[in-house]
Amino acid sequence: MSGRFDVPRPPQGHPVVIQAGDSDEGREFAASTADVVFTRHGTLESGRAFYADVKRRLAAYGRAPEDLKIMPGVTFVLGDTAAEAQERAAEIRRQQVSPQTALLTLEQVWGRDLSAYDPDGPLPDVDPDPEGEVAQGRVRVGDPFAVAARWRALSEAKGLSIRQTVIETTGRQTFVGTPGRVAAAMAEFVAEEAADGFILVPHLTPGGLDDFVDRVVPLLQERGVFRTEYTGATLREHLGLARPVWKGPVWKG
Repeated sequence: MSGRFDVPRPPQGHPVVIQAGDSDEGREFAASTADVVFTRHGTLESGRAFYADVKRRLAAYGRAPEDLKIMPGVTFVLGDTAAEAQERAAEIRRQQVSPQTALLTLEQVWGRDLSAYDPDGPLPDVDPDPEGEVAQGRVRVGDPFAVAARWRALSEAKGLSIRQTVIETTGRQTFVGTPGRVAAAMAEFVAEEAADGFILVPHLTPGGLDDFVDRVVPLLQERGVFRTEYTGATLREHLGLARPVWKGPVWKG
């Protein structure tokens, strides 16, 4: 079949393409194709390294640094004081990691059935099985022997149980503190080229973003790093991405 494609061009040129992936292949794919890359880098140091690596790849595809937005997925926990925020963050992690979740997470490292172990007891005294299988739909985490060694050292140093070890080693709470401290930390990430913006991942839905909107957004606006009103009508415009130009049978950014 052949014919004229008569569907009107959308206002954005084409929809914003958001890609997730931190492998070398994922980074290359983001540099060649994506408008936004979703990452998991929660520290300033790791964020800057990822940002620099991906941005430098764009030139090979005829793209400018501003053609790809790097936006880590981040969480936040707010408190009136730093101590209150830390306690709330700890409670959230305790709720997120049930005893069963702790054992399933451990099995991703050990490659063994650990259902007989007490999640409130010590880590297994057996070594990981590098050829072992884990639950369907789950993947092994890094070098199992290296990960197990780190977790054992932490567990022994702090006297942590299986569940406590998993809570401490797998948390993704990126910004924890008072609203002022969280606003300052987020602004620093962007200023230090560790991110172009953020994708907020609330702990609860719906309503999980309400506290952030009410208490942090005004502070970001005072700093001049967050809009006070929208100046465009599409997601592409809100992200500061150029509208692609039509150059024949494929879209060219």
